[in-house]
Amino acid sequence: MKLSKIEQVHPRDIWKSEEKDFTPWLADNIDLLSESVGFPIEIIQIEKRVGNFELDILGRIEGSDKIVVIENQLEISDHKHLGQLITYASGLDASIIIWVTPIINDEHKTSIDWLNEISDENRNFFLIRPEVIKIDDSNPAVRFHVEAGPSDFERTIKSLLGEKSSPRHEYRRIFWRELLSYLSKNEFKWADHRRETSDSWMNFPVGNSNYSLGVSIAHGSRIRVELQFGSSDAIVNKENYDKYLMICDEINQIFNCEVSWERLDSKITSRIAVYREFDKEIVLESAEYKIELFKWIHLNMLNIRKVYNLIK
Repeated sequence: MKLSKIEQVHPRDIWKSEEKDFTPWLADNIDLLSESVGFPIEIIQIEKRVGNFELDILGRIEGSDKIVVIENQLEISDHKHLGQLITYASGLDASIIIWVTPIINDEHKTSIDWLNEISDENRNFFLIRPEVIKIDDSNPAVRFHVEAGPSDFERTIKSLLGEKSSPRHEYRRIFWRELLSYLSKNEFKWADHRRETSDSWMNFPVGNSNYSLGVSIAHGSRIRVELQFGSSDAIVNKENYDKYLMICDEINQIFNCEVSWERLDSKITSRIAVYREFDKEIVLESAEYKIELFKWIHLNMLNIRKVYNLIK
């Protein structure tokens, strides 16, 4: 069987001008971008003036009044477009802010990640990389890759659109809200800017995208605090896990409880975790019980950071 070769094409070979070519094409093919971010976008206006600048595309989430702003480039990401993006977001009170650029500087990806970390659930930033490809002599095709976005966006889109949550989801929101409030007053000032979620887990950065610090409401009425090996590559996760396993005796001594070593060979991720049983009803009724549980979570979040710092 003869296989064809996939060829990458520079966007400038397809669209000569951002304003005259790429922006109109993107507006006409907004369904492709909608598919990549996970919600339908409805176009309101192209080249919308905001102060002294012109936003490439103004839209909204289809069926709602939630504003979407889209700024696009055909070259490498730059500070100018990042600044304009923030200007548009504030000037139009946007809920969704999307930056489309084919080549991404690491510092700009870090900036978008940071903006999502400090923003509440009503502000969500996306960094999208368009890829143009051809197969032999075929017409070019475009794929959009989400390079950065809110980690819990799927969990907050319903809240953004005003949909009601189940009692279980409301319980989780209250739990995370109160935990984040406690953490923000005890060494984790950044927690004051984190949004609560209706999911059973929350992840926090540790300084390397291949790892995260996780807190979960686990099965069996247990709380889990973990160092998660979260690369998209399972092999990388298992190799990193094995490095920590080699110093397991040193790691076990950090904690005052049993450490669970979970390589999870059938899954992409792995984790090093500690667990504590808790009563879901009492935790929101008894302030004393809640503070005791939050202290345990806080202590072991600090311990997980110590573990992470043993190997970098």
